[in-house]
Amino acid sequence: MNNALLCSPDFIRSNSNISDNCNSKVLATAIREVQEDELQEIMGEILIDKLKNLVVNGEIDNKTNKIYKDVLDKAQMFIVYKVIAEITIMFSCKIDNAGVIQTRDENMDYMDLDDTMRLKDYYDTKASHYAYLLQNFLLENMSQIPELTECQCWKIHSTLYSAATPNVFLGGVRGKGIWKTYPYRYQFGNNFPNRKI
Repeated sequence: MNNALLCSPDFIRSNSNISDNCNSKVLATAIREVQEDELQEIMGEILIDKLKNLVVNGEIDNKTNKIYKDVLDKAQMFIVYKVIAEITIMFSCKIDNAGVIQTRDENMDYMDLDDTMRLKDYYDTKASHYAYLLQNFLLENMSQIPELTECQCWKIHSTLYSAATPNVFLGGVRGKGIWKTYPYRYQFGNNFPNRKI
């Protein structure tokens, strides 16, 4: 069941501004990564497995599974924008036997890496918005979704309280040698020895 996708490459193409000729193999790889890493952190492993079973068995559209269909619809919009964020890098470069290469066409202008990263951040922000909507929906309907309340220690559980993915540095050592510049700060924090106030 691990290979089941909750979203198809055609769904990504039809619900975004990416080109219709984007490689389906790359899109499917990105969908799988987003689904198994990012989405699983939000919804939890148990709920993801339930949705996969319903999709594979063709039961997702049954009236008795309406709540799961609603969850899937919201999850798919998160997947769309998170996949687009991922493929901005995947399509910019290709790993080949010769190394990491970029293919060029003389009739096209290409974005530099900084602009590509800014575009990725834009789509990550859109994905964060849909993650927030999904989390709120799950919190509001938790009583109807037993997979959110099951407790199995070896399963990955849902994270319903933090949807943001900002690119903000929150502290810690950034580069080599910074501890040499401020050795006491890292050793004692704000409580410097023999400090006069």
